[in-house]
Amino acid sequence: MSKPLISVVIPNWNGKKFLTGCLDSLATQTYEPIEIVIVDNGSKDGSVEFLKENYPHVKLVTFPVNTGFSPAVNAGIKASTGVMVALLNNDTVVDPRWMEEFVIAMDEHPEVGSAGCKMLAYDDHSLLDGAGDGYRRGGLPGRIGHKERDTGRFDRKRYLLGACGGAALYRRELFDDIGYFDEDYFAYLEDVDLGLRAQAAGFKCIYAPKAIVYHLGCGTTGSGYSPLVVRLSARNNWNTIVKNIPNPLLVRFLPHICFWQLYYLAVVTVRGGQLIPWLLGTMDAIKLLPKMLKKRDEIHSKRRTSLEYFENLIVESERDLGDSKSRLYKQQLTKVTQPAAK
Repeated sequence: MSKPLISVVIPNWNGKKFLTGCLDSLATQTYEPIEIVIVDNGSKDGSVEFLKENYPHVKLVTFPVNTGFSPAVNAGIKASTGVMVALLNNDTVVDPRWMEEFVIAMDEHPEVGSAGCKMLAYDDHSLLDGAGDGYRRGGLPGRIGHKERDTGRFDRKRYLLGACGGAALYRRELFDDIGYFDEDYFAYLEDVDLGLRAQAAGFKCIYAPKAIVYHLGCGTTGSGYSPLVVRLSARNNWNTIVKNIPNPLLVRFLPHICFWQLYYLAVVTVRGGQLIPWLLGTMDAIKLLPKMLKKRDEIHSKRRTSLEYFENLIVESERDLGDSKSRLYKQQLTKVTQPAAK
Protein backbone atom coordinates (compact mmCIF):
# COMPACT_ATOMS: atom_id res chain seq x y z
CA MET A 1 0.00 0.00 0.00
CA SER A 2 1.38 3.42 -0.97
CA LYS A 3 2.25 5.85 1.80
CA PRO A 4 0.52 9.23 2.07
CA LEU A 5 2.20 12.33 0.69
CA ILE A 6 3.91 14.51 3.30
CA SER A 7 4.74 18.14 2.53
CA VAL A 8 7.81 19.97 3.83
CA VAL A 9 7.52 23.77 3.94
CA ILE A 10 10.77 25.73 4.15
CA PRO A 11 10.77 29.53 4.58
CA ASN A 12 13.78 31.26 3.04
CA TRP A 13 15.14 34.79 3.26
CA ASN A 14 18.61 35.31 1.81
CA GLY A 15 19.49 31.75 2.80
CA LYS A 16 21.05 30.57 -0.45
CA LYS A 17 24.16 29.36 1.38
CA PHE A 18 22.04 26.93 3.45
CA LEU A 19 19.80 25.51 0.74
CA THR A 20 22.10 22.85 -0.71
CA GLY A 21 22.72 21.18 2.65
CA CYS A 22 19.04 21.29 3.60
CA LEU A 23 17.61 20.08 0.29
CA ASP A 24 20.26 17.42 -0.32
CA SER A 25 19.53 15.94 3.11
CA LEU A 26 15.82 15.81 2.28
CA ALA A 27 16.70 13.90 -0.89
CA THR A 28 18.12 11.06 1.26
CA GLN A 29 14.91 10.50 3.27
CA THR A 30 13.84 6.89 3.73
CA TYR A 31 10.21 8.03 3.66
CA GLU A 32 8.47 8.64 0.34
CA PRO A 33 6.64 10.49 -1.11
CA ILE A 34 7.69 13.95 0.06
CA GLU A 35 6.68 17.26 -1.48
CA ILE A 36 9.00 20.22 -0.87
CA VAL A 37 7.61 23.76 -0.82
CA ILE A 38 10.02 26.67 -0.42
CA VAL A 39 8.60 30.11 0.34
CA ASP A 40 11.06 32.84 -0.57
CA ASN A 41 10.60 36.11 1.31
CA GLY A 42 12.03 38.59 -1.17
CA SER A 43 15.62 37.25 -1.10
CA LYS A 44 18.28 39.40 -2.77
CA ASP A 45 21.06 36.78 -2.73
CA GLY A 46 19.98 34.83 -5.80
CA SER A 47 18.09 32.14 -3.87
CA VAL A 48 15.19 31.95 -6.34
CA GLU A 49 17.42 31.68 -9.39
CA PHE A 50 19.56 29.09 -7.63
CA LEU A 51 16.52 26.96 -6.80
CA LYS A 52 15.06 27.16 -10.30
CA GLU A 53 18.37 26.05 -11.81
CA ASN A 54 19.43 23.37 -9.35
CA TYR A 55 16.21 22.11 -7.70
CA PRO A 56 13.46 22.39 -10.33
CA HIS A 57 11.35 19.74 -8.52
CA VAL A 58 10.81 22.10 -5.58
CA LYS A 59 7.49 23.95 -5.50
CA LEU A 60 8.37 27.62 -5.16
CA VAL A 61 6.25 30.37 -3.63
CA THR A 62 7.73 33.86 -3.81
CA PHE A 63 7.06 37.18 -2.12
CA PRO A 64 8.57 40.48 -3.31
CA VAL A 65 9.45 41.52 0.26
CA ASN A 66 10.17 39.86 3.60
CA THR A 67 6.74 39.08 5.02
CA GLY A 68 8.10 37.34 8.13
CA PHE A 69 7.99 33.71 9.25
CA SER A 70 4.27 33.37 9.90
CA PRO A 71 2.93 34.70 6.57
CA ALA A 72 5.58 32.72 4.69
CA VAL A 73 4.86 29.34 6.27
CA ASN A 74 1.11 29.96 6.06
CA ALA A 75 1.46 30.51 2.31
CA GLY A 76 3.55 27.34 2.07
CA ILE A 77 1.02 25.28 4.03
CA LYS A 78 -1.81 26.51 1.81
CA ALA A 79 0.22 25.72 -1.34
CA SER A 80 1.08 22.22 -0.12
CA THR A 81 -0.98 19.10 -0.83
CA GLY A 82 0.27 16.54 1.73
CA VAL A 83 -1.97 14.97 4.37
CA MET A 84 0.57 16.20 6.92
CA VAL A 85 2.82 19.24 6.75
CA ALA A 86 6.32 19.56 8.16
CA LEU A 87 7.98 22.91 8.80
CA LEU A 88 11.74 23.08 8.45
CA ASN A 89 14.21 25.93 8.79
CA ASN A 90 16.56 26.43 5.86
CA ASP A 91 19.64 26.34 8.13
CA THR A 92 19.20 22.64 8.90
CA VAL A 93 20.35 19.21 7.77
CA VAL A 94 18.03 16.30 8.53
CA ASP A 95 18.85 12.70 9.37
CA PRO A 96 17.82 10.21 6.64
CA ARG A 97 15.10 8.76 8.91
CA TRP A 98 13.82 12.15 10.06
CA MET A 99 10.50 11.97 8.25
CA GLU A 100 10.09 8.21 8.71
CA GLU A 101 10.38 8.54 12.49
CA PHE A 102 8.07 11.54 12.50
CA VAL A 103 5.35 9.63 10.68
CA ILE A 104 5.78 6.56 12.92
CA ALA A 105 5.27 8.72 16.01
CA MET A 106 2.16 10.33 14.56
CA ASP A 107 0.71 6.96 13.51
CA GLU A 108 1.30 5.52 16.98
CA HIS A 109 -0.43 8.50 18.60
CA PRO A 110 -3.60 9.38 16.67
CA GLU A 111 -4.60 11.72 19.51
CA VAL A 112 -1.83 14.21 18.69
CA GLY A 113 -2.02 17.04 16.20
CA SER A 114 1.70 17.69 15.94
CA ALA A 115 5.12 16.26 16.66
CA GLY A 116 8.46 17.73 17.65
CA CYS A 117 11.87 16.20 17.03
CA LYS A 118 15.33 16.08 18.54
CA MET A 119 17.28 19.10 17.32
CA LEU A 120 21.05 18.92 17.63
CA ALA A 121 23.60 21.67 17.08
CA TYR A 122 24.75 21.96 13.47
CA ASP A 123 28.42 22.31 14.39
CA ASP A 124 28.51 19.93 17.38
CA HIS A 125 26.22 16.93 17.19
CA SER A 126 26.80 16.13 20.86
CA LEU A 127 24.93 19.31 21.89
CA LEU A 128 21.18 19.69 21.93
CA ASP A 129 19.62 22.63 20.14
CA GLY A 130 16.32 21.67 21.69
CA ALA A 131 13.83 18.90 22.44
CA GLY A 132 10.57 20.80 22.09
CA ASP A 133 9.10 24.16 23.04
CA GLY A 134 8.57 25.07 26.66
CA TYR A 135 6.54 27.85 28.27
CA ARG A 136 6.49 29.43 31.72
CA ARG A 137 3.60 30.73 33.76
CA GLY A 138 5.30 34.11 33.42
CA GLY A 139 4.89 34.08 29.65
CA LEU A 140 8.53 33.46 28.76
CA PRO A 141 9.17 30.65 26.27
CA GLY A 142 12.23 28.43 25.96
CA ARG A 143 13.62 25.38 24.21
CA ILE A 144 13.80 22.33 26.44
CA GLY A 145 17.34 20.94 26.60
CA HIS A 146 18.91 23.86 24.73
CA LYS A 147 22.74 23.63 24.84
CA GLU A 148 22.69 20.50 27.03
CA ARG A 149 24.86 17.52 26.18
CA ASP A 150 22.92 14.79 24.38
CA THR A 151 23.45 12.10 27.01
CA GLY A 152 20.31 10.07 26.26
CA ARG A 153 18.00 11.97 28.61
CA PHE A 154 15.82 13.00 25.67
CA ASP A 155 15.68 9.61 23.97
CA ARG A 156 12.13 8.63 24.90
CA LYS A 157 8.80 9.70 23.47
CA ARG A 158 6.77 12.05 25.61
CA TYR A 159 4.08 14.67 25.33
CA LEU A 160 5.16 18.27 24.82
CA LEU A 161 3.48 21.62 25.16
CA GLY A 162 4.41 22.28 21.55
CA ALA A 163 6.93 21.65 18.79
CA CYS A 164 9.61 24.09 17.68
CA GLY A 165 8.51 25.53 14.34
CA GLY A 166 12.04 25.11 13.01
CA ALA A 167 11.42 21.36 12.60
CA ALA A 168 7.90 20.09 13.28
CA LEU A 169 5.17 17.94 11.76
CA TYR A 170 1.47 18.86 11.81
CA ARG A 171 -1.73 17.13 10.80
CA ARG A 172 -3.62 19.26 8.30
CA GLU A 173 -6.76 18.87 10.45
CA LEU A 174 -5.06 20.96 13.14
CA PHE A 175 -4.86 23.99 10.83
CA ASP A 176 -8.39 23.37 9.57
CA ASP A 177 -9.62 23.50 13.17
CA ILE A 178 -7.64 26.27 14.89
CA GLY A 179 -6.26 28.24 11.96
CA TYR A 180 -2.73 28.97 10.88
CA PHE A 181 0.24 30.75 12.44
CA ASP A 182 -0.62 34.25 13.64
CA GLU A 183 0.58 36.65 10.94
CA ASP A 184 0.56 39.57 13.37
CA TYR A 185 3.58 37.94 15.03
CA PHE A 186 5.81 38.32 11.93
CA ALA A 187 8.38 36.09 13.67
CA TYR A 188 9.19 34.62 17.13
CA LEU A 189 6.81 32.78 19.48
CA GLU A 190 4.36 31.99 16.67
CA ASP A 191 5.05 28.28 17.23
CA VAL A 192 4.49 28.61 21.00
CA ASP A 193 1.25 30.47 20.34
CA LEU A 194 0.11 27.74 17.93
CA GLY A 195 1.06 25.07 20.48
CA LEU A 196 -1.02 26.71 23.20
CA ARG A 197 -3.97 27.20 20.86
CA ALA A 198 -3.75 23.57 19.75
CA GLN A 199 -3.62 22.28 23.32
CA ALA A 200 -6.64 24.38 24.28
CA ALA A 201 -8.54 22.86 21.35
CA GLY A 202 -7.58 19.32 22.38
CA PHE A 203 -4.63 18.62 20.06
CA LYS A 204 -1.68 17.13 21.95
CA CYS A 205 1.93 17.20 20.77
CA ILE A 206 4.34 14.25 20.82
CA TYR A 207 8.13 14.34 20.96
CA ALA A 208 9.77 11.92 18.48
CA PRO A 209 13.38 11.45 19.65
CA LYS A 210 14.46 9.32 16.69
CA ALA A 211 13.52 12.09 14.26
CA ILE A 212 16.76 14.07 14.26
CA VAL A 213 17.67 17.41 12.70
CA TYR A 214 20.90 19.42 12.89
CA HIS A 215 20.21 23.14 13.30
CA LEU A 216 22.53 26.10 12.96
CA GLY A 217 20.20 28.55 14.72
CA CYS A 218 19.86 32.30 14.06
CA GLY A 219 21.18 31.64 10.58
CA THR A 220 19.00 34.39 9.17
CA THR A 221 18.07 36.91 11.88
CA GLY A 222 21.24 36.95 13.98
CA SER A 223 21.67 36.73 17.74
CA GLY A 224 18.97 36.74 20.38
CA TYR A 225 20.03 40.24 21.46
CA SER A 226 19.66 41.97 18.10
CA PRO A 227 17.22 44.93 18.13
CA LEU A 228 14.83 43.12 15.78
CA VAL A 229 14.74 39.92 17.85
CA VAL A 230 14.24 41.78 21.14
CA ARG A 231 11.47 43.99 19.76
CA LEU A 232 9.56 41.09 18.22
CA SER A 233 10.09 38.84 21.24
CA ALA A 234 8.93 41.49 23.72
CA ARG A 235 5.83 42.22 21.63
CA ASN A 236 4.95 38.58 21.13
CA ASN A 237 5.55 37.67 24.79
CA TRP A 238 2.67 40.00 25.65
CA ASN A 239 0.57 38.91 22.67
CA THR A 240 0.83 35.25 23.66
CA ILE A 241 -0.22 35.93 27.25
CA VAL A 242 -3.19 38.04 26.17
CA LYS A 243 -4.40 35.52 23.61
CA ASN A 244 -3.94 32.24 25.43
CA ILE A 245 -4.13 32.50 29.22
CA PRO A 246 -7.71 32.21 30.56
CA ASN A 247 -8.82 34.73 33.17
CA PRO A 248 -8.67 32.40 36.24
CA LEU A 249 -5.12 31.37 35.30
CA LEU A 250 -4.17 34.94 34.47
CA VAL A 251 -4.91 35.89 38.06
CA ARG A 252 -2.88 32.96 39.44
CA PHE A 253 -0.03 33.56 37.00
CA LEU A 254 0.21 37.32 37.60
CA PRO A 255 3.16 37.21 40.06
CA HIS A 256 5.02 34.93 37.64
CA ILE A 257 4.23 37.23 34.71
CA CYS A 258 5.61 40.24 36.58
CA PHE A 259 8.77 38.36 37.55
CA TRP A 260 9.58 36.77 34.18
CA GLN A 261 8.81 39.81 32.05
CA LEU A 262 11.00 41.98 34.29
CA TYR A 263 13.65 39.26 34.13
CA TYR A 264 13.57 39.33 30.33
CA LEU A 265 13.80 43.13 30.36
CA ALA A 266 16.83 42.96 32.68
CA VAL A 267 18.57 40.34 30.56
CA VAL A 268 18.18 42.12 27.21
CA THR A 269 19.11 45.45 28.79
CA VAL A 270 22.18 44.32 30.75
CA ARG A 271 23.54 41.73 28.31
CA GLY A 272 22.38 43.22 25.04
CA GLY A 273 21.86 46.93 25.72
CA GLN A 274 18.44 46.68 24.06
CA LEU A 275 16.14 48.72 26.29
CA ILE A 276 14.70 50.77 23.44
CA PRO A 277 13.75 47.73 21.29
CA TRP A 278 12.05 46.17 24.35
CA LEU A 279 10.06 49.37 24.95
CA LEU A 280 9.12 49.57 21.27
CA GLY A 281 7.98 45.94 21.33
CA THR A 282 5.85 46.58 24.41
CA MET A 283 4.30 49.63 22.74
CA ASP A 284 3.56 47.50 19.67
CA ALA A 285 1.78 44.99 21.91
CA ILE A 286 -0.36 47.77 23.40
CA LYS A 287 -1.37 48.89 19.90
CA LEU A 288 -2.27 45.30 19.00
CA LEU A 289 -4.25 44.73 22.21
CA PRO A 290 -7.76 45.17 20.69
CA LYS A 291 -6.95 42.71 17.90
CA MET A 292 -5.40 40.20 20.34
CA LEU A 293 -8.43 40.40 22.64
CA LYS A 294 -10.67 39.54 19.68
CA LYS A 295 -8.45 36.56 18.87
CA ARG A 296 -8.56 35.58 22.56
CA ASP A 297 -12.34 35.29 22.33
CA GLU A 298 -12.05 33.06 19.25
CA ILE A 299 -9.49 30.80 20.94
CA HIS A 300 -11.52 30.38 24.12
CA SER A 301 -14.68 29.66 22.11
CA LYS A 302 -12.91 26.56 20.75
CA ARG A 303 -11.51 25.42 24.10
CA ARG A 304 -12.05 21.70 24.67
CA THR A 305 -9.60 21.11 27.53
CA SER A 306 -10.10 21.93 31.19
CA LEU A 307 -8.35 24.78 32.97
CA GLU A 308 -6.72 22.19 35.24
CA TYR A 309 -5.22 20.38 32.26
CA PHE A 310 -4.03 23.64 30.72
CA GLU A 311 -2.46 24.85 33.97
CA ASN A 312 -0.73 21.52 34.62
CA LEU A 313 0.60 21.52 31.06
CA ILE A 314 2.24 24.92 31.54
CA VAL A 315 3.53 24.13 35.04
CA GLU A 316 5.10 20.88 33.81
CA SER A 317 6.63 22.71 30.86
CA GLU A 318 8.05 25.36 33.19
CA ARG A 319 9.51 22.58 35.33
CA ASP A 320 11.15 21.04 32.27
CA LEU A 321 12.77 24.38 31.42
CA GLY A 322 13.94 24.88 35.00
CA ASP A 323 15.42 21.39 35.25
CA SER A 324 17.14 21.88 31.92
CA LYS A 325 18.65 25.18 33.05
CA SER A 326 19.91 23.57 36.28
CA ARG A 327 21.57 20.73 34.37
CA LEU A 328 23.16 23.17 31.95
CA TYR A 329 24.53 25.23 34.84
CA LYS A 330 26.05 22.11 36.43
CA GLN A 331 27.43 21.06 33.03
CA GLN A 332 29.13 24.44 32.59
CA LEU A 333 30.37 24.46 36.18
CA THR A 334 31.90 21.00 35.74
CA LYS A 335 33.63 22.16 32.58
CA VAL A 336 35.13 25.17 34.35
CA THR A 337 36.33 23.20 37.38
CA GLN A 338 37.79 20.25 35.49
CA PRO A 339 41.63 20.25 35.44
CA ALA A 340 43.16 20.89 32.04
CA ALA A 341 44.30 17.79 30.16
CA LYS A 342 48.06 17.25 30.20
